[in-house]
Amino acid sequence: MRRILVRNILTVVLAAGLAAAPAIAQTAGSAEGPGPLAPRDECTGLPGYAEFHQRLERAISLRDADALIALTDPDVTLDFGGGSGVEELRKRLDGGAYNSWRNLADAVRLGCGIGEDAAQDTDYIAFPWYFTKTFGGEVFETVIVTGVDVPLRFAPADDARVIERISWDWALVRYDDQYVDGAKATDQQTGYQAVTTQDGAAGYIADHALRSIVDYRIAVNRIDGKWTITAFVAGD
Repeated sequence: MRRILVRNILTVVLAAGLAAAPAIAQTAGSAEGPGPLAPRDECTGLPGYAEFHQRLERAISLRDADALIALTDPDVTLDFGGGSGVEELRKRLDGGAYNSWRNLADAVRLGCGIGEDAAQDTDYIAFPWYFTKTFGGEVFETVIVTGVDVPLRFAPADDARVIERISWDWALVRYDDQYVDGAKATDQQTGYQAVTTQDGAAGYIADHALRSIVDYRIAVNRIDGKWTITAFVAGD
């Protein structure tokens, strides 16, 4: 039964986090923070969450794999190619390529979220917090602007004119416009990505200030009364 439960939970995680609708703009306005998607913690009132969160952060800060595994389902999902299990997680944490300590810390740092409105399920939470919400466009085009007053520039250069500034919000990557004046230099070489904001402004934002909506996220479920990590995945 537990294997079926975990698999169903992951399906809910993906459905909730990857749906394309502008609901976040309507629901996040009253939350604290310098932007609708700024880090926050919606889970503080849930029974047992405070202890779970404290143990999770301690495991990350100490890079204590045993402590992390104690919070993790034995069959934890790690990717969409069949990677799973706590022993595989242990191997990957220090490997650096996939499911690393840094990936884990980055997701947790962005805060914990619960489902929205009628879809709320207080037995399911996720990091980053916004993964439980619906917003954005096509999932592989949607990125989060991770900062305050991040400049949207006219060209992919640090000295290019600033069109506007964006604080913790989402935008869409323009993959067809990553080339500069027909040159072969792409966003990876310039350090910028071509994006379009929600108000239709087109420009370039530095790579380091963007995070894909399908970057690493952590699904946590209450199983037998205990908060348990059931998925730690990226991509789709």
